[in-house]
Amino acid sequence: MKKLLILAVLLLSLPGGAAAQFTYRWTPVPMDSTWDDMKDFRATQTIERYSAQVAPLQEIVGYADEEYDRHRPESPLSNFAADVIRAVAEKKTGEHVDVGLMNFGGIRTSMPKGAVRVYDIYSIFPFDNYLVTFDIKGSDLHRFLNRMIERRRVEALSGVEMVITGNQADKLLVAGAPIDDERIYKFATIHFLMDGGDGVVLSDVAFNRKDTGIWIRDAIVEYLQDQLARGEKISLHTDGRVQYTDWEERRR
Repeated sequence: MKKLLILAVLLLSLPGGAAAQFTYRWTPVPMDSTWDDMKDFRATQTIERYSAQVAPLQEIVGYADEEYDRHRPESPLSNFAADVIRAVAEKKTGEHVDVGLMNFGGIRTSMPKGAVRVYDIYSIFPFDNYLVTFDIKGSDLHRFLNRMIERRRVEALSGVEMVITGNQADKLLVAGAPIDDERIYKFATIHFLMDGGDGVVLSDVAFNRKDTGIWIRDAIVEYLQDQLARGEKISLHTDGRVQYTDWEERRR
């Protein structure tokens, strides 16, 4: 019926309604495995050329309970990124790390629900950022965190608790305690932020800097692989580490 309607429209569209003389022929084409073998097509040849390189990106590194996104002031995915930075820094250096920092702009997409593959992690963290650790005096750490609060641009943090009203901290804790201005704290972040990216300034207050050369995305893949080997799922959450008492008003 559809073919007859199309033919009628074609005939009616001819100038003066004149009928056209034509013949046609058709034959059924089965859509089966015959079409799986397409070795002569250039696209297939290109895929084969790069398949060995792409295969590792298909590896499943974990299974997520939900789809996880990133948003301010904190989110499951941004908390996870900052926590992994701190955990990996501790593992690689053998030292306790007090603070982890990741920028929201470095998290580019969401983590899918279900199977999470290497290419998902590379999509979420696409930039060539490597892990950096350094020491920072408590008074400088205090100033740095307050600077973010005053700018109203608090990045993803680990090991820190904040309650903020306007551009001031009502509560500011590191490792569960008020910051000791005389103490030396261990800090982990990415070199992009260390070097002034996203308006973050750390190089002028950091000392004993160590550039690990470990790409953050590779560190996260390794972290998830270890978690999967233990039979654990990816279950991310928020915990109130960054709270604004006036968040809804602030968003308007």
